[in-house]
Amino acid sequence: MALFDRSSLIQSLDTFSKTKKGIPNAEVESYLRHYQLHALAKASDYRIGRLKLDDISVSIQFFQQQQPFISKGIIIITHGYMDHVGLYRHLIQAAFDCGFDVMAYDMSGHGLSDGNPLDVDDFEHYALQLNALIKYIRRYEGINSPIHLIGQSTGGAVICAQHLLLDEPQNLLGGKRVLLAPLIRPAMWKSIQRRFSWLKYVIRRVPRRYSRSSHDETFVDFISENDPLQHDQIPVGWIGAMLAWGEWIEQQQPCQEALYIIQGDADKTVAWEHNMAVFKRIYPNVDISIVPEARHHLVNESDEFRTQVFDQIREIIGN
Repeated sequence: MALFDRSSLIQSLDTFSKTKKGIPNAEVESYLRHYQLHALAKASDYRIGRLKLDDISVSIQFFQQQQPFISKGIIIITHGYMDHVGLYRHLIQAAFDCGFDVMAYDMSGHGLSDGNPLDVDDFEHYALQLNALIKYIRRYEGINSPIHLIGQSTGGAVICAQHLLLDEPQNLLGGKRVLLAPLIRPAMWKSIQRRFSWLKYVIRRVPRRYSRSSHDETFVDFISENDPLQHDQIPVGWIGAMLAWGEWIEQQQPCQEALYIIQGDADKTVAWEHNMAVFKRIYPNVDISIVPEARHHLVNESDEFRTQVFDQIREIIGN
């Protein structure tokens, strides 16, 4: 049984600009303990609050270095589809231990954010949210250091969408874009296309299937059995938005911006070999690292693979 109530927790949160450092109440403390983020929140100048991004109120968590430590910059984490910030403790901890401030937010319809569960009409909405958060950080948090973006799966797609649709040169100030098993086409792309062509007229949601996306059995069991922020159905509308995203990005012209990708070659969730070929065409300067035998959810892979992934991230953004 969950130790926190989602609705009560959300109602207890203040607007992010008004938040103070520290764990604000017992509901948040229970949430942090459930997802094993409590120790990190205590070791950082932790803030949690709500911010409206592209007309949807989302929940944001910020883990800042405590004085006298000086931050090397800020890392924004964009999570994968059906994920939320609570599942990203390993990455948050690794980035924080490297000396970075870490900000992570639940996308629309996920975790502690508003929006129809797991639904979106267009991936541009996700891009607009990320872009608005970057602008908020620059304007209202007074942060002028580099901003690095790290995205898992759909979160990687969001980073690319923000870059290709909305980016301005001054946004990241030299920060890196790091994509982990990024989504362009999912596995069984053609089959999904065929089914969607008639499903969209018949039903609005399809049952979710929990896949073995990691060698870490504890993580796989947790999300299917002990995570109260999961949902058991996938909106057909989101599938349409995902297919439209894949078709759109494959039509984009090459650009010279730097991009870093880490990908497991045992990934059965996305059509990773096809996707890597697309990224190489659009981003000729892309740096792709393959992790042998790693599955899709690199942020929550078993220690053997996760260590390799995080070591490569440290090399990219600086340790």
